[in-house]
Amino acid sequence: MTRFTSDRCFAQSGKDVLEFARDYFPRTQKTLLISTLGIQSQSLYFPAEIFSRFSNVDIRVIVEKRRETASLSEIGRLHKAYVQEAVGKDVQFVEVDIVADDGATIGGRNAVIRAAEWYKQGYTDIVIDATGMSRGVCFPLVKQAIEIGLNRRANVHLLVASSDARRIELTSESSDRAEWMHGFQRSMGLDSTADNLKLWVPQLSEGASSQMELMYRALSSSSSVAEVCPIVPFPSRNARRGDTLLFEFERDFHGDWDCSHLNVIYAHESNPMDVFNSICKMVAAREEVFTATEQKAITVLSPCGWRIGSLGMLLAAIDLELPMLYVETISYNVSSTVPSKVEVQEPDHLWHILLAGAPYENSQL
Repeated sequence: MTRFTSDRCFAQSGKDVLEFARDYFPRTQKTLLISTLGIQSQSLYFPAEIFSRFSNVDIRVIVEKRRETASLSEIGRLHKAYVQEAVGKDVQFVEVDIVADDGATIGGRNAVIRAAEWYKQGYTDIVIDATGMSRGVCFPLVKQAIEIGLNRRANVHLLVASSDARRIELTSESSDRAEWMHGFQRSMGLDSTADNLKLWVPQLSEGASSQMELMYRALSSSSSVAEVCPIVPFPSRNARRGDTLLFEFERDFHGDWDCSHLNVIYAHESNPMDVFNSICKMVAAREEVFTATEQKAITVLSPCGWRIGSLGMLLAAIDLELPMLYVETISYNVSSTVPSKVEVQEPDHLWHILLAGAPYENSQL
């Protein structure tokens, strides 16, 4: 095994990320950075403020195409111009459709098809910048990058920048169906797993009750959900956020979910490794319980909340080979004034996680 696992994972946060990036990436032979032209300006941080200084880095910026409004088009124009000015003519912008005409989610599939062409260049380092990416695009790209890295002995990095405050306020419209994340369906939906006991681990988020209902109904359509263990952000910048979420979903706890607050998993809001480790410990304990029975059990993850926590769920899904069910966002509406110019401020939180490569082969990066 030459990639991260629950007992062996290289991760950095804060200023260590910047020190590593500025020291390491100028010395690589050939690096590919895959980023996104996100709605929040922090999505421009790594391509425009950090990697634009490195001559040996190819930058590909994904533009996620959803139903657009005039405000979103203006934000996209401003952000694209900002990255072009910072990086130069070598940056490539690639449009990826997120939803098909029939409503099916196709973003992840489209993204990995495009990335497969980029990997033919033979990069020694692959960097996925998750800062502005939707989960439906980011998670399949990360899984693909790990597979490419293992096959071609390339180092694979995951980066994320996060700010506590948002300059642009958004409201979102979600799909009317719950779907398996591209590349993370596993054996779900097959007759072989129809009788498995299902443990559902959803990530609670404000205003996501309709998405939760869609996912629960999809999971329980063939057989009942045996147990629900929601993930709540704690510690959090807003100390009462976890309590507020538990209150918001109180009806679900005493209704269809039929679970107590003892089932709640508390994980740090700005530490993906805390979410990752919490899920790994829970799954290990559950497997130990079921070894004494003939019943098979499967854990299903559902990212639907704060981005850094979602990355912890991604790491757990890859390491433990868990299925992921989610509801895609099909459009955004801007509910605040669009800034007249782009300002990329220093993020409050930075993370770098090495997913595959040299350190996992007992050598130094």
